[in-house]
Amino acid sequence: MKKIYILLISFMGLFSCSLERVDYTQIYPENFYKNEADVKAAVTAAYHKFHVNTHGGGGIYSSGRGGVNIFTEICTDVMDCQWGDGGTWWMYHTHSWTASTNDYAGNIYANYNSLSQFRDIVLKIQRSNVEETVKQKYIAEVTVLRGWLMYVLYDLYGPVPVADDATISGNAENAKILPRPSDDEYVKLMVEEFISAINNPALPDKSAEWGRVNRGVANMMLLKVYMKTGNWSEAEKVAREVTNKKYAYGLMDNYYACFSKATEVNKENIWSIPCDNENYVNGWVTHVLPGSYPYANEKAEAWNGYRMPWDFYKTYEQGDKRLENIIGEYTSKDGKILNKDNPGSDLVKGALPLKYTVDPNQIGDKSGIDIPILRYSDALLSLSECIVRNGGTVTQEAMDLVNDVRKRAGLSLLNLSDYASLDKYYDMLLLERGHELYCEGHRRTDLIRFGKYIEFNRRVSGSQTEEYKVLYPIADKFIIEGQSVVLNNKGY
Repeated sequence: MKKIYILLISFMGLFSCSLERVDYTQIYPENFYKNEADVKAAVTAAYHKFHVNTHGGGGIYSSGRGGVNIFTEICTDVMDCQWGDGGTWWMYHTHSWTASTNDYAGNIYANYNSLSQFRDIVLKIQRSNVEETVKQKYIAEVTVLRGWLMYVLYDLYGPVPVADDATISGNAENAKILPRPSDDEYVKLMVEEFISAINNPALPDKSAEWGRVNRGVANMMLLKVYMKTGNWSEAEKVAREVTNKKYAYGLMDNYYACFSKATEVNKENIWSIPCDNENYVNGWVTHVLPGSYPYANEKAEAWNGYRMPWDFYKTYEQGDKRLENIIGEYTSKDGKILNKDNPGSDLVKGALPLKYTVDPNQIGDKSGIDIPILRYSDALLSLSECIVRNGGTVTQEAMDLVNDVRKRAGLSLLNLSDYASLDKYYDMLLLERGHELYCEGHRRTDLIRFGKYIEFNRRVSGSQTEEYKVLYPIADKFIIEGQSVVLNNKGY
């Protein structure tokens, strides 16, 4: 399957991208959006917001601390970092940020401007003379991306300002700073984005290019929205849609096939961020590896950072195949056996969550293995949760869905009779989600949904968490720019 790769180019102040090298240094409204190639390039530009930049240092899904899949995990029980106490990583892990903390968690708020940029692409496509079916395909695609960006920002901050079409087109009279909408207004807008794209017949069920969104991806994203907002009746409907055979999703036989170069394009990874070994790199393994570990690719750099805390590591059952690439014990290059009881300096804060298999082409921190964002195993576990929350009882179907995931991990099947209690079921499911989706950027949202985020962090040494920290603060500079119209989250 062809992959969508992107290159940075000038696009009237926007980051843009294309599948081929094209000179877009002189782009103006009067000479663009003239044909399908222009429209495709403009829509492909929107993907850059989610991709990683060189060395994994930028992009919403960066492997560094600016990635929402990274700093949100470090705030939970499944991840820690060895790069010293008292710094940024310690701040995340102990929830010790404040209203004046202008770090990545606060600065990602700036991406609300891209909501207008994405909608502007839609409006320009609508005004173009491109054939209608082509228009609709790309309008649906960028609408899905806009909906997902709305969700990412909502998950971090709650509602963010959303400009209407008149304001985006520059036709609004007396344009002014926009306030944050109410929670209900924002959720309605977000849901409408996804539904409009899903109902657009031009959006394909499957994409010809790996990494582009499609109807299956849009439904999985909408499922996340409904679960986040507790709309369980709609969530169950959408979860059942995602598991419809027409999308041809399924579990890979080997868990780590989802994180391997040879099988990165597969039936389980519903949406992934394509990576290469040069410009858009997956730096996760380098962030994890200690120099003492005898890694199979000697050209890979080792920065000795990310860890899975021992307390979480020990919750895995013996024989769980997902432990195969979570290294809790190894013989170091100098012959020492390192583990929890004898951690040396490299396993002080936990085991090595390598997650990805070896990329033989990696040099330095530049792995080219794609980054899965949404996987089918998540859909199965989500459907199980939706069935129980919607019906108020644990059913055999709900247990079977969990057992499908456990079976792939080589674990014994769970009996319905042992989980008739809702509390026992929810505790089991939350843990199973943690074991299955560790270090993929879902744990914080899961803990919040299960009401465990603050409770779990209070077990962390030095925790400064509070109930209001289920949302991050908006960086001071945005509050100042907001001139008392844009207000920070309660508690900050």
